[in-house]
Amino acid sequence: MDARDLGRIVHLCIEKSGLGFQVFNAVNDNIVADIPTEAFLKTHAPGTPITRPMDDFEGSISNRKLREVLGFRQQYNWRAEPAGS
Repeated sequence: MDARDLGRIVHLCIEKSGLGFQVFNAVNDNIVADIPTEAFLKTHAPGTPITRPMDDFEGSISNRKLREVLGFRQQYNWRAEPAGS
């Protein structure tokens, strides 16, 4: 995850009134691998159940709670930006 997106998550948590104690998966929308997610899981985590079709590079851990509770949207995609930009 890009540090700028992680910083936004922290900022959104601080700003959210009444949040209390919550646990969030602070993860990218997409997997950080050069092969599609389903192939990655079959190779590196063969016991992982895949219960639905996944987009090619969809993140294998959901950040849905971040989106729904905090309104988070990933802004920095490592595939679209060269390192160090």
